[in-house]
Amino acid sequence: MENWERVELFSSFLRLTGDIEVVPPLRLSDVVNRMTAYLEIRNLMLEPLASTYPVISTVEASAMLSKRSVLMMAPVGDNSSDMGGRRTLLEQKITHQVALTIDTFSMVCDVFLEPRLNLRETLERSVDDFLAVRNLNAVWLPALTHERVTIQRPFALIHPGQILSFSERGSGHS
Repeated sequence: MENWERVELFSSFLRLTGDIEVVPPLRLSDVVNRMTAYLEIRNLMLEPLASTYPVISTVEASAMLSKRSVLMMAPVGDNSSDMGGRRTLLEQKITHQVALTIDTFSMVCDVFLEPRLNLRETLERSVDDFLAVRNLNAVWLPALTHERVTIQRPFALIHPGQILSFSERGSGHS
């Protein structure tokens, strides 16, 4: 399983963990942003974000996952194929801290934008590509339970079609 990368995926009420095939020189973001509607996931485990939400099937050896239903995803651990190979690409971009609201999550994170583009222009140019972010801090919003779910990840991919609002907080050079 050397070409399989462990990831966590989040939908409105579920956390899914599984493996996605990432064959070098491709990165996780390259695989996710392919022009396909589904991702193949191996060893898929589903768990509700709140204990009050039941899940019937919790483990699947292999499954197809609709990219439309994914709010965000993050590699498990620090071995993401996107973490190491992007340094030269990011050196020419500007870091912006942004606040985002996506479906059931509120978050603050860093995005890397080309010097002449803001986040809105970037999202409008690549409407189907997941947005790569760093230093993600997210909170699950549903008030149906008293359980607080927070997510902190060094790298994540955000589904652009799920972004309800965003605000750029500042910028600096990468």
